[in-house]
Amino acid sequence: MAKSLIPNCKTVFMGKHFNPMLFLLLFWNLLHLNAQKKGFEPGYIITLERDTLIGQVKDRSPEPFVELYARIRFKPEGRSSRWKYRPKDILGYGAGGRDYESVPLWEESSFFKFRYYLEPNAEKVFLMVLKRQGGLTYYLREFVQDDNSYLDFYPLFHREGYSEMVRVTQGVLGLKRKRLMEYFNDCDELVNALYNKELKEAHEVYNYYLEFCQETP
Repeated sequence: MAKSLIPNCKTVFMGKHFNPMLFLLLFWNLLHLNAQKKGFEPGYIITLERDTLIGQVKDRSPEPFVELYARIRFKPEGRSSRWKYRPKDILGYGAGGRDYESVPLWEESSFFKFRYYLEPNAEKVFLMVLKRQGGLTYYLREFVQDDNSYLDFYPLFHREGYSEMVRVTQGVLGLKRKRLMEYFNDCDELVNALYNKELKEAHEVYNYYLEFCQETP
């Protein structure tokens, strides 16, 4: 039978030759497994002073009925303390390979039409950052469905220097072509591609913008 790679506790503590490296390995494995069991993931936070702190992050409850926490939980590396942060308390964070940015987002609604603005005095929210290139950022706004408590999201684009974001899709209806054509009205190639329904997915619009709507030096 194959032997376990994790050292036996009795061997580590009771053997004739105490090995501190084996003790640290055992301690780290137990700490990591304990953090995973409680829903923490390897990650980081970015403080308001732009310092990056490494540790374990928990920002939601387990699936399938997810709750997105208003304040993320953070355990700094090498410490047992646990801190909580609202979007206004930090610039962003990462958890399990996902990256988030704290954004002052104001949502305006009128007759079932929604607009999204970066307003300095608005309440900050965490947006997942998928891509950022060529002055265009591709965000995801995560939310929990009211009727079934399942996690969902919708994509937002933001052009550098603009105060407004644009929502890219509307559920099963697909791309919000009219809004996208307004938002990118200075790029004829993209407007025509949207009008002719050559683009069907958010990532296609993003990549098309990078290829055809960038000013050449």
